[in-house]
Amino acid sequence: MQAILAIYLKSLFISAVLVLIVSGLYMLGTISRNYDKPINVRQNKIFDVLLIDILTIPILSFAVLAVLIILKSR
Repeated sequence: MQAILAIYLKSLFISAVLVLIVSGLYMLGTISRNYDKPINVRQNKIFDVLLIDILTIPILSFAVLAVLIILKSR
């Protein structure tokens, strides 16, 4: 049981880092392109990205978990 939990926590960390890097690059591009728009519009886009991150990290974590279990079984 502890082995599966350790693998899940590892996959959660990997997916969180991956999602944060991708969303950080997206937010940086969005902010630089929409610099002339009001602060509320830019802030809403950042909040949208954060909500997408919160929903995406656990789903991607299970996918990474499956890959890690397959790699560990070999």
